[in-house]
Amino acid sequence: MNFENKIQQIESLRNKLIQGGSESAQNIQHKAGKLTARERVDQLLDPGSFSEVELFSKPIDTGLAIDKKTQRGDGLIAGYGTVKGRSVCVWAQDATVLGGRFGITHGAKMVRLLERAIKAKIPCIGLIDSNGLKAEDLITTPSNYNYDAFMQMQTRASGLIPQISLVMGPCVGAAAVSALLADYVFMVKNTSYLCVGMETAGDEGFKLGNAADHDRKSGCCDFLAQDDQDCLAKVKTLLEFLPLNYNAKSDSIANDDSADREVPELVDLVPVDSRKPYNLRKLIKIVIDNGNFFEIKKNWAANLIVGFGRLAERTVGIIGNNSMVKGGCMDVDAADKLCRMVRFCDAFNIPIIYLADTPAFLPSIKQERKGIIRHGAKTVFANSVTTVPQIQLYIRKCYSGGNLAMPGNNLGGDFGIAWPITELMLMHPEGAVSIIYRKEIAKAKNPREEFKKRLDEFKTAGAVENLWEAMTVQDFIHPKNTRIKMIEILRYLQDKSVESHWNRHDNMPL
Repeated sequence: MNFENKIQQIESLRNKLIQGGSESAQNIQHKAGKLTARERVDQLLDPGSFSEVELFSKPIDTGLAIDKKTQRGDGLIAGYGTVKGRSVCVWAQDATVLGGRFGITHGAKMVRLLERAIKAKIPCIGLIDSNGLKAEDLITTPSNYNYDAFMQMQTRASGLIPQISLVMGPCVGAAAVSALLADYVFMVKNTSYLCVGMETAGDEGFKLGNAADHDRKSGCCDFLAQDDQDCLAKVKTLLEFLPLNYNAKSDSIANDDSADREVPELVDLVPVDSRKPYNLRKLIKIVIDNGNFFEIKKNWAANLIVGFGRLAERTVGIIGNNSMVKGGCMDVDAADKLCRMVRFCDAFNIPIIYLADTPAFLPSIKQERKGIIRHGAKTVFANSVTTVPQIQLYIRKCYSGGNLAMPGNNLGGDFGIAWPITELMLMHPEGAVSIIYRKEIAKAKNPREEFKKRLDEFKTAGAVENLWEAMTVQDFIHPKNTRIKMIEILRYLQDKSVESHWNRHDNMPL
């Protein structure tokens, strides 16, 4: 056989393999409203940029009947390419080949691709759609590659490169744990399932592990997509905000939004009365570049809003108390949501902006039993060890433990700015007066008038009105200058550097 014949033989096999599974298997995939694995990869990556690796790798021989059904590549598409010109590694489980089941060769390819991503210092994206483990492989060769090897590699990659899981079909057992080891998890409405046990009907009639429940109840889902196309589009948008690795900075995305733009509309958006709610998402979009805000975990722990935006063309992480849900109180889920965002931003060199407007942690027996003390301690720890620039904007109030979750400079915050209406104290002035002057109010002929009198005195005595004397706040600004001031501070802090400790690692309360 000459050189040309060998090339033709290889190309013929390549063309056969890239077709994936049978036509009937592909039809089943499409009828379920899903793209095939190769269609997903093609839509995710820039046209013509995908370079596949180990397409010809052969599944192990088990000596069982399944050997006649296996296909080279072992039901996993793996390789590298670009998304909007930026390099990524990507693997996709092919449900048209034995249901995308995880076998030894399949797992080995995932491990080796993640190793390559770490060496190249580029993000790794996994497209999950699998009916579980290939039991025949594990029965005959149980000590070889399984999810444990891949998960160990995921932990090595954590904080070095961004890792993203796209759950686009079944994801059960060890695969579900592996998916959650990524930095971000995408799910698709009606077609993706994520659970440790088998897919069964839940108490409320829902299929166990359905995307809607993870989006709203468990917090396992960071982004819920309507279909495969929407999921892939959302991933592309997220990648625009992220750096390639821990040692890189996010790309500067040019836009026409001036760094000197005032935002006078904030005055009318936010009521002076701290008990009245307002639209925090609208506030964020007014301040950041061109209103381009990419929110994370939108429907879970909705009393806290987190996500990415840009200021002066650079990515920032945004964490804000949502007064429209639970009055902006912090609770156990909001604490976890905050910590996850803070830790990611710190790992990947993304400045953090806190938008503080909270009456503190939610006081209730239920929250105490859920461990609100432990969860609150997480927020203190995460904020305190953060090394990236941290800016605190105090919008209206930040009472008691709220100052720990939305940290001032004593907890590592770099610069605190406040609007003139800010109340930064132990509790709401009315609550403070009710406690401090309870005897005087009770003895008064007109308790309501006495309360009002004491409240006015309390506010003018300095506890509220003279907040500018507090060292927690470094500057007071007019709301219209919010964007300008934030950009000014970010430029001042752009080369911030904090020396690491000599300990092995910290011991965050979990």
